[in-house]
Amino acid sequence: MPKNFWRNLKKPIVCLAPMDGYTDTAFRRICKKVNPNIIVFTEFTSADGIFHNAKKVKEKLNFDPSEQPIIAQIFGKDEKTFLAATKVCEEMGFAGIDLNMGCPAKKVVKSEHGIALRKKPDQAFRLVETVAQNTKLPVSVKTRLGWNDAGDLIDFGKGVENAGADLIIIHGRTYTVPYNCEANFEPIYELKRNIKIPVIGNGGIASIQDGLDKLDNLDGFMIGRASFGNPWIFSPVIKNLTFAQKLPIIKDHINYLVESKGQNRAMFEIRKHLVAYVKSFPGASEFRASLVRVENPQQAFEILEKIAKI
Repeated sequence: MPKNFWRNLKKPIVCLAPMDGYTDTAFRRICKKVNPNIIVFTEFTSADGIFHNAKKVKEKLNFDPSEQPIIAQIFGKDEKTFLAATKVCEEMGFAGIDLNMGCPAKKVVKSEHGIALRKKPDQAFRLVETVAQNTKLPVSVKTRLGWNDAGDLIDFGKGVENAGADLIIIHGRTYTVPYNCEANFEPIYELKRNIKIPVIGNGGIASIQDGLDKLDNLDGFMIGRASFGNPWIFSPVIKNLTFAQKLPIIKDHINYLVESKGQNRAMFEIRKHLVAYVKSFPGASEFRASLVRVENPQQAFEILEKIAKI
């Protein structure tokens, strides 16, 4: 994709937020089935792992053509490994590269990756510049408001823009604010008023309408955790589906996961999704207890079809 990819997209841009352990190729595919116009991102993937050709790490970058345009999200702190990861992402056919500078996970922060880069802005800017100057793909940065507050957000935004970023995505919480606290979009609106590249808001958005209500001057928004167990959230028109109407997408999810990861691993990983799909009706807990023990697709289909007949 050209560098002006983000600028040329129809607004508002709607994205599936990258969530490690959840937004793998199977989940991305079903979300794109619900709304082919959304933009999807890979789970965040280690640039160091790509550099060292780690098989499990590179598996996280696998995608189906139906997911295009898809953005590869990478994280790290070393220019050399970022450069190597950039070349791999280009060769694999991604539409863009996103640099994660916002992950708050303790092990990520301890390694001086993710949100830790906000404490070393010059290093963060060099990483952006290294990637931007060595790829024809659009480059974006995903970060948070800041470490303790949003005091440096505008300076950081200007810095990544000057370094060559084509888009910045802001999660409306700081490192120190937990997920159960409401996201703050006001600093994101202020950032948009101070830079020229597109800005996307993220954090606690519960629906398409909620995203539109919070859009203000932004170019788009991401939906993350609210999509778990509910890929239909991306449809602006589908409302109040019965479980029977949801069943085809759920079955597709199982099949896509088996296709991409093999049956044993897929049936282990699908369980958390099945539990999320099956809720809010009488007897749901008993069905969930059965679904967390399924060992093959047919077992899962039989239980799901019983639920659809309720």
